[in-house]
Amino acid sequence: MQGSRILVVDDDPDIVDYFGSFLRDQGFEVASASSASRALEVAETFSPNVVLIDVMMPGKSGLDLLVSLRRDSRWAGTPVVMITGNDQVLQDDCHSYLASHGDVRCPEGMLAKPIDRAALLALLAKLVSNGQTVAKN
Repeated sequence: MQGSRILVVDDDPDIVDYFGSFLRDQGFEVASASSASRALEVAETFSPNVVLIDVMMPGKSGLDLLVSLRRDSRWAGTPVVMITGNDQVLQDDCHSYLASHGDVRCPEGMLAKPIDRAALLALLAKLVSNGQTVAKN
């Protein structure tokens, strides 16, 4: 996991700071974005191994960003972890939203807020353990 790149996308600067500090302390390289559109720009230069996205953001939601990433050949195989405080989205695992977007694959992980740090680290370890992106659709 050492040196793996995580892109954190959340409109709350306190959450971004929290994840940034925690993940850097664990040896990750971290970049952040406060919106879906900014996340796509940051991904261009940062080339993340995993993207961690808040579901509920103003404007283009985290789910919209997931669809954009999956439909872009450069990021289609990049693992995505969604974070949310919305129990309905968490239980549904994004299936209802993604049903209207054709063959867009669900995220590789869903975590509830407040984040269980051990669960986050275990999921990230699993996603970056082979150093490759997941299979594309």
